[in-house]
Amino acid sequence: MIAIISKFSFKILSIRLLNCRFEALVVFDISSIGSISLPLSILLHYSHGMHEEKKYNCFMRIGIAGTLWLNTPPTNYGGTESVIANLVNGLTKKGHDVSFFGPATAKLNAKIIPTIPLPLRDMHIPWENTSYTLHHFTQIFNRAKDFDLIHVHLNKAQDYVALPFSVYTNTPTLFTTHFRLPDKKYHLDRYTVLSAYPHLPYSSISKSQQVSWIHFIGNIYNAVNLSKYPFSATTQEYFVWLGKIMPIKGTKEAILAAKKAKVTLYILGVIDKGIPQHLQYFEEEIAPLIDNQQILLYQSVGLPQKAQLLGKAKALLNPIQWEEPFGLVMIEAQATGTPVIAYKRGASPEVVQEGKTGFLVENVEEMVAAMGKIDTLRRQDCRAFVEEHFTTEKMVEGYLEAYKTVIQNWPEYYKRQTSIHG
Repeated sequence: MIAIISKFSFKILSIRLLNCRFEALVVFDISSIGSISLPLSILLHYSHGMHEEKKYNCFMRIGIAGTLWLNTPPTNYGGTESVIANLVNGLTKKGHDVSFFGPATAKLNAKIIPTIPLPLRDMHIPWENTSYTLHHFTQIFNRAKDFDLIHVHLNKAQDYVALPFSVYTNTPTLFTTHFRLPDKKYHLDRYTVLSAYPHLPYSSISKSQQVSWIHFIGNIYNAVNLSKYPFSATTQEYFVWLGKIMPIKGTKEAILAAKKAKVTLYILGVIDKGIPQHLQYFEEEIAPLIDNQQILLYQSVGLPQKAQLLGKAKALLNPIQWEEPFGLVMIEAQATGTPVIAYKRGASPEVVQEGKTGFLVENVEEMVAAMGKIDTLRRQDCRAFVEEHFTTEKMVEGYLEAYKTVIQNWPEYYKRQTSIHG
């Protein structure tokens, strides 16, 4: 057949990838003969050195390992779950065959394969539980052959169980880290496990999160669905804080800054009563400061109300007390046009443009000073920044590129990882 084709001029009509392991049919239009189909391997052999300008799509079978603790998408609080929902729906919109593993109550534009009936927090399961996580990943990797790629979202320490599972499958697997990475001084037990799998492919959610001792194939920022966050050109006379009420999120510091600046602050906060120390923090440190006049608490707000309250705020206060690997609340605020005043820690320098979409500060006093000059910023710049860097479409494209990298290089990743243990 190759000898016959070489005598005629031809052009490629289409390439239909049967999956993303390079099994495909290529349709040719050959003068004087008509159209024929050939395996991609023959095309690669025949057209060695020739490159098509057109980029062909690879429609993948993707298994997404969701989180277990909250619903996807979440009812109110749940940054990681929001990101996963946007990713799953975005991949499906592009024509990929996506299967989501997680709570049966998930509402996504994809195939739902339940591994638990309800989110674990709705079942009043303590955060320390490991049995459900083990069952979750067993169900996923038992079906590994059904997918071109498995995407695991590492969200809790229990999720590390997926690392050894991936080594015993032929299916390429990408791991996205949604937490601050451990080290020898910060959660040594977690570092011991994660560092035993340095050659598997990981993707970060901010550059500040990356470390040198595991293999990051790239950085893909979290994103929001802009249609859910309408832009607001006008504001009202209040500031806002958003998140789970806990010490590292800086709830108290935001309140103290608002009191010093003599401004109104809305606390859009979730109280996790299942964690005793968080409940104690709220009852002893936060509740006494809420007077429902200057400092107001809004618990468990849904997305429409959250977007509305964010959009009318003069600024979001985000005095984080840890090296937060992303901080979706900052993107949510800027999407509505609301600038951010954040402590300069973790990923905040990557998701806030100093002096343009917000201010980066070191302490409460600097936060108060920044609040006094918030009107110098243009709300249109905040929205434009998110449109350029943090949309669902951009995130989906980033993960698709990562998927292709993982699929193409999985044999090498696998070889390096398994060589460690002989």
